[in-house]
Amino acid sequence: MQKITIIDGIEISEQFSPIMDYLLLFFLFLIGFCIYFLPTFIAFYRKSKYRYSILVINFFLGFTLLAWVISLAWSVYNTGNKQEK
Repeated sequence: MQKITIIDGIEISEQFSPIMDYLLLFFLFLIGFCIYFLPTFIAFYRKSKYRYSILVINFFLGFTLLAWVISLAWSVYNTGNKQEK
C-alpha cells in the first residue's frame, strides 16, 4: 500500500506494509494477555492450592480492576506452606 502526502506542492510517497500493523497488534495483544493473566501465572508458578480458583476469578472477573488486584494479592499470598527445594 502506498501513502502519498502533498506538502507545499511536493509529493512525498511512503510505502508501508499492513503486515507491520498486524505484527504490532499481535504483540500488543500478547502483552495484554500476559498482564491480564499475571495473577494466574504467578499462582501456578508458586503451586498455590488456590490456583484454579484464581484462574476462574481472573478469567471471568479480571477485567474489573478490583478483581484483578484481589487475584494478584491472592496469588502472591504466603500460605505458610514450605515449598520443597
